[in-house]
Amino acid sequence: MVDIQKVFKKIGLEFDPESGAYVHNKTNIPLTVHYEPEEETLVLLDQTKLPYEFTVWKTKDYREAGIPGIKGMIVRGSQAIGCAAGYGMLLAALEFKKEKKDVFMKKLREAADFLNSTRPTASPLKWATDLCLKTAEKSLNKSGKVEEAVEGVREAADYFLAADLILSWYLRQDGKQYIEDGDVIMTHCNGGSMSSSYGGHALGMLEEAYVEGKDIVMVSKETRPRSQGYKLTVWELNRAQMPIIIVTDNMISSSFERFGVNKVLLGVDRVARDGSVANKIGSADIARIAALYGNVDFYYATSYSTIDLETKKGSEIPIEERSIDEVTYLYKLEAEDKRKNKIISEKSLKEWPPRNIITNKRIPGKGEIVIYNPAFDVTPPKLIDLIITDIGVYAPHQIKTLTNEKMNQIVNERLEKQGIKVPEIVRE
Repeated sequence: MVDIQKVFKKIGLEFDPESGAYVHNKTNIPLTVHYEPEEETLVLLDQTKLPYEFTVWKTKDYREAGIPGIKGMIVRGSQAIGCAAGYGMLLAALEFKKEKKDVFMKKLREAADFLNSTRPTASPLKWATDLCLKTAEKSLNKSGKVEEAVEGVREAADYFLAADLILSWYLRQDGKQYIEDGDVIMTHCNGGSMSSSYGGHALGMLEEAYVEGKDIVMVSKETRPRSQGYKLTVWELNRAQMPIIIVTDNMISSSFERFGVNKVLLGVDRVARDGSVANKIGSADIARIAALYGNVDFYYATSYSTIDLETKKGSEIPIEERSIDEVTYLYKLEAEDKRKNKIISEKSLKEWPPRNIITNKRIPGKGEIVIYNPAFDVTPPKLIDLIITDIGVYAPHQIKTLTNEKMNQIVNERLEKQGIKVPEIVRE
């Protein structure tokens, strides 16, 4: 079994009783996901309350882990979603532990399908649920006992979290070599520590480089409509005391010119076999503008678990469309504030556009309005300089040279070098 507390100590995470989260002792940034085995409770850093309140959210129900936990973005980002899904599967296994073997596996598969449906684009989610299903099946085949299958799922969930923590450490070490004194680096959305368990993706390496003495200035894009860049990235970077410039989403060119942006570093939701990358909507816009400038390095940083070799090209990646309320919410607040301050009358519209003229058609008809709210876009490989991962650094065209066997071999070697043995039931 993986000793999670030993891994936390190795990484530098210490429990903060005030917040209920584990916090890194140098960067001051919290762990996003952990599990309390004594209470059989999943604990998530509640990112829906950030930056206004730093607190955690808890559940003992796998359905709540999926909705609102994952779908409602209490936890968000690729690896963090995977870690949460792993423990969601454990909660499901615990709920079904009194069922007969065939019923247990049937219900566990249904729980996996439910969790997979909550965020279909982020591949680590399905990676984690598949791992838990695999270990449950193998445990049942070996022992014939549902109780052993439940413990197999627990082992898989703990392993997924421990592996992400250790591999994110490797990602930071490999990525820091591309960060130099004087860099002005643009980022987008929150591809950082809070989209992994801790210290992963793009921001993890920047935060560590900064606390170790590198002179870096960050340019953080707002990232409407949920404004993860404005709220989460700025909160996260500020925890490490990094200098930050906030810009809105339509200020890319202006920022390059005014602040001398020389690097772009973004997180990842999925990498296709051809080296295309799906990430938060607006990522491809930055890549195209960086290419026009010619002297701006464009990097993605990610976990190997986001590399989806089954998806041959970027156009095959499913693009999730989210609720239009994400777009309209701020304007409802604006109307409310204007009525309150008597700028507009009580007869005024309470929202814009009015619901009765909004349609869900693909193309609106006369007098109708469509609000388009995709969560992701895809950056073609020709616009990407490097994809920095926790199993090495690759040019986009090199992704197709990888195999699942090769990736797993590198993962196993790196984990075992740090004292994390791949569970036998996972390795087989």
